[in-house]
Amino acid sequence: IQNLSSDASSKVGLATGAILSLLSTAAMRKDYEEQFAAVGALMNLSTEPGSIVPLTNTKTVVATLVHLAHSPNTPSAVRKIACDSLATIGLWLQTLASAGTVPEEIPFSPLPTHSATGWLRWEN
Repeated sequence: IQNLSSDASSKVGLATGAILSLLSTAAMRKDYEEQFAAVGALMNLSTEPGSIVPLTNTKTVVATLVHLAHSPNTPSAVRKIACDSLATIGLWLQTLASAGTVPEEIPFSPLPTHSATGWLRWEN
């Protein structure tokens, strides 16, 4: 799957819930080669904007990447790819969020603001 996910034309097709769950499960296994290949495939998929919604909607993907990025038991090469995947997903989310429309009565503030306004921001 890692090799298939490197092809730009197949990334969106591979970003299905079943395949992403399988990759998450494989990434949590103790076998280094399997873990490395699974996280590499997730990284490849994270570079495609059309894959971001399935990646973030599949329950285990982000949790798996966060766990691998912070676990002291994760091999350093796997940890680095997990961190890169999270950073790439974060950049795509920021790009998608900045392209959205904000109600006119809300003052403009560029992303990221680093301030939490919560639901009160949308109250009239």
